Amino acid sequence: MKFSISKTLKGTVILALLDLVLIWIWVKNEDLNGAAMYLYILVPFVFILNIIIGAVLFFAKRAYSGMFFINCIVASVITSWLFTSEMTKQANAAYDIWVFDLQDTTFRVSKSNKSNNFNMSYSFHPGSSWSFMDGHYEQRRDTLLLTADSIKMFIHHGKLYNFRRLKPPIVLKIYDPERN
Repeated sequence: MKFSISKTLKGTVILALLDLVLIWIWVKNEDLNGAAMYLYILVPFVFILNIIIGAVLFFAKRAYSGMFFINCIVASVITSWLFTSEMTKQANAAYDIWVFDLQDTTFRVSKSNKSNNFNMSYSFHPGSSWSFMDGHYEQRRDTLLLTADSIKMFIHHGKLYNFRRLKPPIVLKIYDPERN
């Protein structure tokens, strides 16, 4: 039985949509922790799986094998794209980050959402930064208490208080990795 090109194309599109839905469900239910190992293992796995299915179908139902040979590339691209975008999303959701500028220096406050740790770093220009403070935080209602060694600061309504003993509070900007 021979398939026409339109039926092969239609079958390939259906397979790609099925791949998209199944891989998306898989990715959404996985805690990736930013591990690129998923990509190094899964993309070749998906590629080889589709090659094997295509080879088996070549001998059993030759008309369907072409769809799986095409799908090995399509499914690999979909897998790579979905896992990469989900890893980025999960990595960005793991931290709340604020930035502020003092004189010619940009400071960054990073608060972990998976533990009670925070970090402060500074940068004189984009692409370089130095961490200078690590500590713990405690959430009390709408105030975030930051403690590192003997230093105590707090964030309240988007303002940082008691940074380097400055009297006026520092207005913080929420860091958006998509824009910065």
